[in-house]
Amino acid sequence: MALDVQAAPACAAGFGGAKSMKPSRKALIAALFAACLGLSGCWDRQEMDELALVMASGVDLAEDGQIEVTLQIAVPTGIPGTLQSGGKKKPVDVISAKGANAFEIISILQQRLSRRLFFGHRAVFVIGEAFARQSVDQTLDALIRLPDSRHNCYILTTQGTTAKEILNTPYSMESIPAIGMKNIQSGDFSLDVKIDEFIADLAIEGKMPVTGAISLVPSGNETAFQIDKVAVYRNTMLVGYLSGTDLKAFKMIKDGSKNITITQKVEAKRLKTKGTATVEILKGKARLRASMRNGTPHYEVFYYATARMTNNDSTLDFSRPRKLLQLESELSDMIRSAIERMLRKLQREFKSDALGFGTTFHRQYPQQWKHLKRQWNEIYPGVQVDVKARITIERMGRTEAPGPIESAETH
Repeated sequence: MALDVQAAPACAAGFGGAKSMKPSRKALIAALFAACLGLSGCWDRQEMDELALVMASGVDLAEDGQIEVTLQIAVPTGIPGTLQSGGKKKPVDVISAKGANAFEIISILQQRLSRRLFFGHRAVFVIGEAFARQSVDQTLDALIRLPDSRHNCYILTTQGTTAKEILNTPYSMESIPAIGMKNIQSGDFSLDVKIDEFIADLAIEGKMPVTGAISLVPSGNETAFQIDKVAVYRNTMLVGYLSGTDLKAFKMIKDGSKNITITQKVEAKRLKTKGTATVEILKGKARLRASMRNGTPHYEVFYYATARMTNNDSTLDFSRPRKLLQLESELSDMIRSAIERMLRKLQREFKSDALGFGTTFHRQYPQQWKHLKRQWNEIYPGVQVDVKARITIERMGRTEAPGPIESAETH
């Protein structure tokens, strides 16, 4: 088409000048519109009623050593607003099959369905703990790279259960459980990792992958899932989990994190009374710096955060600058110690560079990294890390002082 655009004026000029150019331009524009109309459709387009929409998928290592794949599929007639009169169907169907490899299993599952499996709406991919502990290998890669797959869906690893059990567990707040998992992941209170990030961390030198960890807990007479841990991998193998304070410390370094609550025990020495003060991180920032000392890598970790006080059940009046500075110092020490404990666990117990110390060193010392990268898995557990933390409380909440404040503690 580009050749015709350039040729049209020359032909028109040869047949009598500018007046004869108008018809050819109109014809050309009409032809261009016709070509655009021809491109507006998709030759392989399929209607929604021809597709089985996979909302979540999972992979397990079965007891017989085979791979088991589970799919959570949305059922159109089970979604509120599309229920047929006289019938109540579940909003999702969950199907599973075993086999030697991922493509074989997907073929088996497809043979059970009247609609073509479509992974373009998948919200969550779940890895069973047993499968992850024996290594996430090409099987996972094959499942992720299925036709129509989305690489921006969340990835989770189970703890104490299987992916199959997770995908068979209903969720009371959403008709489709996978949407509930997705919404929990997209909040500020759990670690969110997507497939593309997981794949990148598997491939990159000097960093190892993590995912959120999902487990089942009692909920009244039923069972519910919760996502409250980090699953840590060494290369392609699951090696352990971070929870509680370790999880908070990991999130602080990984993404700065906000909405993390920290409670510190405080003591009014003159009154011989004890209590607690709780703050919520409003904004945090972490910085990792590498250096060379005596020919070996050395690291400094800096964490800075602003916070607001959410609770004070002690007799201390933190509206007074001296008391507030004391609390900030104690909180800073607590966070520093928590980060140090978490790093020791990653280095010595898991031997997993899940925070990318290697990539940081590679970025700052590219020439030295060439000589260290092959031995990095052996070097990393022994590198020295100095941690510094500073918390500033900017907001005191609605009340700056606790209930009854004794005069002896206000001086």
